Amino acid sequence: MSNSISPYSGKLCNLIVSEKESENLKQASANYPAVTLTQRQICDLELLMNGAYSPLNGFMNEAEYESVIHTMRLKNGLLWPMPVTFDVPKDFIEKGKIQIGSKIALQDGEGFMLAVLSIESIWTPNKKTEAEKVYGTISQKHPGVYYLNEKTHAIYIGGSIEGIQLPDSYVFDTYRRTPLQQRAIFAKKGWRNIIAYQTSKIIHR
Repeated sequence: MSNSISPYSGKLCNLIVSEKESENLKQASANYPAVTLTQRQICDLELLMNGAYSPLNGFMNEAEYESVIHTMRLKNGLLWPMPVTFDVPKDFIEKGKIQIGSKIALQDGEGFMLAVLSIESIWTPNKKTEAEKVYGTISQKHPGVYYLNEKTHAIYIGGSIEGIQLPDSYVFDTYRRTPLQQRAIFAKKGWRNIIAYQTSKIIHR
């Protein structure tokens, strides 16, 4: 490990709680309003919990979101060009009487509890501004803009995450590793120069 560079921001986060805390969270979350996550939300949650999105400790609150949208930096000045947000339907907020300080349970499509989100912010984003700042266009022909306008809900909520368990994965299990696991592999093999390749067409500026 001594040959490895420091994690981005110098800290590798692990948002998964201990086994004892997990049991307590599962019991408590039975009384929380629950959200069934989309596949994209599950992916973001996994990357938050396993530290790939370090130093984020949850979905961005409004202040962090605005900072990233307009300056491409977190509020602490760290370069971060893409917002990591959590969208919910307006009626979920209204029917569940969700407010700042509320806790909500995050579950997958099969009803397995993955995490608890403690809400710090609830807001209605300006999606036109987000599209212009993040994707450089408001054209619906752009897949990122289309997804933003047609697939995400009107309300964003942000706050810290307490992870209960990582989402189950049924594909590419051989290649799915947490940042900590990857670092252990690099150290074991004695690798010093590592190249990462991002193939997504949507994440760009």
